[in-house]
Amino acid sequence: MLLVLTVLMVAFGCVGCSHFSADGEVGGGKTLEEALTMAEHAYASGLATTSDQQAYAAATEQVVACWLALSDEKTRARSLEAGRAYRVEVSWPKKLLFDELIPASTIKGGKLKRHIIREGVGVPFLAHWRPTAERMAAEPFLRAGGYNALVTATLEFRRSGQGIRVAELAFHDPCVSETVHFAGKVRPLAADFSAIGEYLLSRKELQMSGLGALMHPAKSLDRLGLLALERPAPDRIPAIFVHGLMSRPVTWQNLLNELSDDPEVRSKYQIYLFRYPSGVPVIYSAAELRSQLALLHCELAKRGGHVLGHQMVLVGHSMGGLVSKSQVQDSGDRLWVNIFGSTPDNLGLSREEHEALDRFLNFEPNPHVSRVVFIATPHRGSELASGTLGKLGRKLINLPENAVSSALGILQVGGQNPVMDKIITQGVPTSVDNLSHESPYVRNTMSLPLRPGLRIHSIIGSKDGLPPGDPRCTDGFVPYTSSHLDGAESELIIRVGHGVHDTPEAAAEIARILRLHLRSL
Repeated sequence: MLLVLTVLMVAFGCVGCSHFSADGEVGGGKTLEEALTMAEHAYASGLATTSDQQAYAAATEQVVACWLALSDEKTRARSLEAGRAYRVEVSWPKKLLFDELIPASTIKGGKLKRHIIREGVGVPFLAHWRPTAERMAAEPFLRAGGYNALVTATLEFRRSGQGIRVAELAFHDPCVSETVHFAGKVRPLAADFSAIGEYLLSRKELQMSGLGALMHPAKSLDRLGLLALERPAPDRIPAIFVHGLMSRPVTWQNLLNELSDDPEVRSKYQIYLFRYPSGVPVIYSAAELRSQLALLHCELAKRGGHVLGHQMVLVGHSMGGLVSKSQVQDSGDRLWVNIFGSTPDNLGLSREEHEALDRFLNFEPNPHVSRVVFIATPHRGSELASGTLGKLGRKLINLPENAVSSALGILQVGGQNPVMDKIITQGVPTSVDNLSHESPYVRNTMSLPLRPGLRIHSIIGSKDGLPPGDPRCTDGFVPYTSSHLDGAESELIIRVGHGVHDTPEAAAEIARILRLHLRSL
């Protein structure tokens, strides 16, 4: 009977918790008190049976819904009277931001390859903080998806001296806390580590078309930037994932889901995703990432994370590896000389022209990045990008002239400088041009030195399982001879195609590398 009543309450929702009466009592019935009564009955049973556990979870979800409806951001920390029987006292981690708490049980699943949970006491929720205009102005990495964090709610009861029973509603960070003190015992804390991934994948308005962003990058330039899944934390190491050609951040969801199954990784690292339209030139995306990483370091330093902000890890797949590599190379004047035949001071450029181009052609290695993982990265280009498929790709890509070309400072100066006229005549190279093994960009960047002391790793696909010594060894797009880098601390070859990043073996290798990074600090 108790379980049936609980199910009925959840089905009808928190009808009586949506408004106050004039004296502050709950209007429309004492649904909160009823939910607390049901939760206490289940709690008193010791949650020994599945039926009791389900009743407790359903009642706790109802209590949380009512509490949110009866409070706001300013009053949530106050205790809340529920009829004459209960007083609700609530606690949560100081760093937790939320407007709504979504029960993990209500998030539609099935989009991830594996659902990762931890059995235990408590009820898993997803804490969502909405991206208002005011918040986005103050939070540079808050995007349309908002900040999202995992929490687990526990609800316990005790009697007070006045005869009123105190309901202690506590929210815990399951990524940090493995156990919880519950009903007089230390028990495993329940968690649904796949809740964030399933939630984000279910929201179509947050997705960027990989093909669309390749062919018409201008339409996606406003979505370019570093995304934080939750507010940047000074006590966690930034791990930044950079997608490849004709791709988008969602390509990492299965890998990130697997990483969440590792206690060290989920508690010590914070995940960031770099989103960019992959049709623009690599040097443009690289310059934008460079600016975003500098901003991230400043944000972490302001919050006391200066030390860990020096230990960033970049993980780049395919072209994302080239974008990542640019963060840890020293260009000197080499790109200027290789592209234009001379140093900038000999080219007759105006100050505006020089500054516009220098942002993309002159850079130093980022001192805050200490490790990079390259996945199926065409360091020496790909023959496919030079052949028929590459030619077709170049014709399909519609570069955003006003956004990219003017950002490079070249269209508006035509006819005034022969260097600029040459670029305009030849056309701005697309990202597909940058991937060709004949590309000047590929040849130039291979000659740029990596920062001394940098630790690098390679994960490479071998579609047919051929050994690296076989010249036919390839992932179907990038040959081994292009993916291989001398000086890599480790190199893992997986029998799979170019989507090697979306395999359990790659996830396990990245988890290993991240644990190794922790031990090296």
